[in-house]
Amino acid sequence: MRDVLHRIPAPRTAAAGFLMAVSLAACLVFVFSYPLPGLSSDDIGYMALARSVAQGTGFSEDHGATPAIYRPPLFSSLLGGWFRATGTSSILSAAVFQSLVHALGTVAAFGLFLEILPSLAWAFGVALFLAVNPLLVTRVVFVLQEPTILLFTVLAAWATVRLVKAPSTGRAALAGAAWGICTLAKFVSWYVPLLVLSMRFLPGRLRFALRGKEALALLFFFAAAVAPWTLRNYHHFHRFIPVNGQGEGMLEWNVSHAEIPGEAPGDQYAKEVYAKNLPEKERKALLWKYVTDHPYYFFVWRVARNAIHFGAPPRDWWIYRGHFRPGEHRTGFWILAALFHIPFFLFFLYRTWQWGRGSALPAFGFVVLLYWTYWLEYSLVWGDPRFGLAVYPVLAAMAAPLRRT
Repeated sequence: MRDVLHRIPAPRTAAAGFLMAVSLAACLVFVFSYPLPGLSSDDIGYMALARSVAQGTGFSEDHGATPAIYRPPLFSSLLGGWFRATGTSSILSAAVFQSLVHALGTVAAFGLFLEILPSLAWAFGVALFLAVNPLLVTRVVFVLQEPTILLFTVLAAWATVRLVKAPSTGRAALAGAAWGICTLAKFVSWYVPLLVLSMRFLPGRLRFALRGKEALALLFFFAAAVAPWTLRNYHHFHRFIPVNGQGEGMLEWNVSHAEIPGEAPGDQYAKEVYAKNLPEKERKALLWKYVTDHPYYFFVWRVARNAIHFGAPPRDWWIYRGHFRPGEHRTGFWILAALFHIPFFLFFLYRTWQWGRGSALPAFGFVVLLYWTYWLEYSLVWGDPRFGLAVYPVLAAMAAPLRRT
């Protein structure tokens, strides 16, 4: 370990330490400056899981009576480990944990930026922007997954960029394992190893190809990271569930939130379906029938709406404090968008064009593709402003100049 540290240039180490301190301090000052929100929605489930892990009763929401399957395991397991180590499972303890995770995510983003941006100064500047960014700092008071997903997405992207820049079997194994662990945070990243492999089909300078053993290492270690949890799910539920069984929940949510002109509200249809007490397979069939009966709404209008929501600044803390109402787009919303989103999306489109014409290196092309595909997946499935935070560091990096060598 000492040899590894000696190979890290001193300015980078000092910069990383400074970023860690500033991001942690910003979060802790924020945490102790305002009353913490109570538990009200998904956070109830995450907290119950974490407390069960801390108490040694397993991944369960009812103290070990029933194994949990609905939520992905990584966030609640890490939080439960923190609770066990600190001896307290309060909301304040969770906020301190989230603050540490945000600080680690900032440092991980700094490492990624060092690989794709032209200088230490640019990498430090963009990471410092993330360290004190209110869209990220305000997330730490909620017992939700976003800081954890951001951390592990950035770590996996960092490992992949290093693989693209200098392919080797070891780096391929590390990248595969990193994306596997990231997928345990949220299943949305399942496709990224395939995205890396698909870059071999790009034309000219955009192309990147792994050798056979490197491709096998990438896929094998991805699967190896996910497999233990998949086996756990099969042991308890006797069916193939790679990470978590939230598919029906997302389907039900999309149907119940449908508002189609001339039709009964989707929530009324969903209530009628669940009132019949049907088996899961039949419930899903009826929900899918509602979707296929309204193709324009679900496959055109809803996708466009999801894409817009994904690209909007999350305002959960301001909504909790009463500064915004859900769905409100008044002056405050546009100020947040103008400061923290719109300029970066414009840079993102420009960098995409530069990469497409061959002006950017394949490593930079990977992070461009990562953002586009992540955005597309959420547009198809479930659009919400907070879901874009996992790849927000990639978006912020677009404001820096291209690295040419």
